[in-house]
Amino acid sequence: MRGWLYGLALGAAVVLAAGKAAAWGPDAHRVIAELADRILVQNDAAAAAKLAEIVATDREGKGPAPTVGDEADWPDKLRERSPEARTATALWHLVPLKFDHPDLTRDCFGRQPLPPGYPASHGPQDNCAVDKIGQFSAELMNRETSPGERLLAVRYLLNLVGDLHDPLHAIDRGDDGGRCVAVAVGEMKTPVRLVDYWERILAREVIGRDPARAALQIGAGIGGEEARAWAEGDAAAWAMDSYAVARTIVYSFLSEAPAGKYTFPAAKGGADSCGAVPLYRLGSDYETKGLIAVKTQLAKGAVRLALVLRNSLQ
Repeated sequence: MRGWLYGLALGAAVVLAAGKAAAWGPDAHRVIAELADRILVQNDAAAAAKLAEIVATDREGKGPAPTVGDEADWPDKLRERSPEARTATALWHLVPLKFDHPDLTRDCFGRQPLPPGYPASHGPQDNCAVDKIGQFSAELMNRETSPGERLLAVRYLLNLVGDLHDPLHAIDRGDDGGRCVAVAVGEMKTPVRLVDYWERILAREVIGRDPARAALQIGAGIGGEEARAWAEGDAAAWAMDSYAVARTIVYSFLSEAPAGKYTFPAAKGGADSCGAVPLYRLGSDYETKGLIAVKTQLAKGAVRLALVLRNSLQ
């Protein structure tokens, strides 16, 4: 199954839709999704055509027909506009592996299977990204799945496989996903939350103002042997891979003593929920390693998303 990645000579052949620059959010999801689509086009045209057919069933917008990249952050937009959806689906985007003793079954709520005949888009609430990827993939494989649910399955796979490669989505250190840790890197004068540094600052550095150009560069840098190695395993193994990145790179500073405490400015109307948090002052080498890690995670996410979609659309 893994030998289908014949080559990744993407270079100038990649044509992506540009979007508004952002962090490990809309633009990162767009880069991963569009690059995965290009890998499909190059290696399995039939699967790419099926993906395009499903995306074309999206009739929500009034503008131009949506692209694969447009659909990739649909689940995040749903959470933003619906408190009910946020509550129902928030855990789907995470694999909260405990920092010291990760256990996929325990940390993914016992990995309860989806009840027979129950649409994956309807729950359960207590599922993590690994299990939701499996559920939505199974729906695409099932020819009896309704057109509406197939579109939802594609949307969630585009989004959740991307989230699986955000290191801070694959670890739980009890610091609210990196919100309650302050870092000041290099010449940075004002500390920022660890999660903001990784999901906003570093991702913006990698993606820049033009996601299309970023995807070209990332795609051109993926070698065929490298891609085949990344495609080994499954979502559970990829979650553990992201956990390792979080443990060894994102949180590599934990071997050092904090420089003190820091309290983030409060939003209007109240104190910051974290209170006084540990502050770590880090050298520029942390930024260098972080940029490499973010770029690599985006590339891995694209290769693995292409594989998931290819296997689901046979």
